[in-house]
Amino acid sequence: MRNISLLTLLVLNTLSVQAQDAAPGWLESTLYGNGKINVVILVVAIILLGVGLWMFSMDRRLRRMEKDVKK
Repeated sequence: MRNISLLTLLVLNTLSVQAQDAAPGWLESTLYGNGKINVVILVVAIILLGVGLWMFSMDRRLRRMEKDVKK
């Protein structure tokens, strides 16, 4: 049991050291570095809002059509 816990601690220690030595990837260097991530988030939010509004309007239209068919 002692060997397993020691091995686990050594593996976790090497993983944390490797994570700290890693160079920043393309996402960090381009989007975060230049402040463009805010633009990306804004565009995604606008797209999601547009899809939500479109779904809401389609639901209202379908309700009206179903109501007309039932009459």
